[in-house]
Amino acid sequence: MNRTQTLLASTIALSTLGAGLAGFGLKTESSAESTSLSSTLETVESLETTHYGVDAVHSSVLFKIRHGGVANFYGRFNKIEGDIEFDKSDVTNSSMSITIPVSSVDTNNKDRDDHVKNAEFFNARQYKEISFESSSIEETSEEGVYALKGTLNFHGESKVITAQLIDVRSGESRGKPVLGFEARFSIKRSDYGITKYLADDLSDNGGLGNTVEIIVAIEAAG
Repeated sequence: MNRTQTLLASTIALSTLGAGLAGFGLKTESSAESTSLSSTLETVESLETTHYGVDAVHSSVLFKIRHGGVANFYGRFNKIEGDIEFDKSDVTNSSMSITIPVSSVDTNNKDRDDHVKNAEFFNARQYKEISFESSSIEETSEEGVYALKGTLNFHGESKVITAQLIDVRSGESRGKPVLGFEARFSIKRSDYGITKYLADDLSDNGGLGNTVEIIVAIEAAG
């Protein structure tokens, strides 16, 4: 039972007890009790998490990989979907589920995009989506920085990863609650069975590096 459920159960129990005492002819402070109940219910409501949907128009998914052992190359995915349960009072109670269509990959060159989508790399026909499901969010020693842990499903493999969650902000826009944050992490593409142009020693010195750095910048609306 989470803290919201516990608080609500306690409130109901106290209210029931007060009604029982009144039934036995014992005096109760009805107005004070009513005020207390109202106040507690408001507290319970404030502790509830808010549901957000990812705003794909204002969210970004970027990746970086070493090319030829000398230069960094950047690409992106143009589509992203997701749902987030966010507890403003305690971010560690939050959770998220993110999905990215592989076909939305964009490397600023159509021929290269087609190559990346084929069986040598992403195999977008067989593995249509990249998805992430969070399992925990823990605050680190740095204020406002969190460790976001969960399972990344990519290219037929499921791996537990930890991302650095930063710049977590919430507010209101056009009368609706809004949320923003950025998650940064890296993967080894060899862990997901993508080895084309990979150095024999699995380093970043081959035709294409092994390490892929990823930034997911989210704006979401309630």
